[in-house]
Amino acid sequence: MRVLLLFLLMLPMLLGGCYPESLDYSPGWGTRIIVGTVKEVNSQQLESRSFIIVLEYYSNFVLFEDETLLYAPKARVVFPGKNGKFRISFDLKATAIDLTFVASGYSMQRFRFKRQLGIGELRYDATLSRSDVWQNEFILQTAPFLEKFILEQRYRMPDSQQLFIGNWMAEERRRFVVEK
Repeated sequence: MRVLLLFLLMLPMLLGGCYPESLDYSPGWGTRIIVGTVKEVNSQQLESRSFIIVLEYYSNFVLFEDETLLYAPKARVVFPGKNGKFRISFDLKATAIDLTFVASGYSMQRFRFKRQLGIGELRYDATLSRSDVWQNEFILQTAPFLEKFILEQRYRMPDSQQLFIGNWMAEERRRFVVEK
């Protein structure tokens, strides 16, 4: 019994070497919280307000013929504080989480993490780079990515958050017309 208890106490330290240096974490039984800061590449605050699309994947225990599992996604929007700091709860029933950082005039950045035994709290600082061709990037990449959360009901995003995304995209499109 004592050997089993010692093994369980040492497990977080043994699993700690499996992650890249860019991630900072604290040991624990399972990942529950992701904290960090959204900032510009040169470590300054962003000039525009940012938001984070949080996409959590839940396993449905359906196994296809090619041995792949079926995952049900659930999305929500999280707003960082004025200083860019964010704190996201990782649902214990979810198996993976995908964070997409969006800000007007900046390239989107994505971060994906699968729940791991031995990681309690994860720290991730998102550094967004300013886009020189924001209008093109918005039309070709950002808008199609965001529109799926409004159009597809499988993400189960709350109506108020869908409305926010729609209004944000409309405001960006309005800016492009005014700038011409």
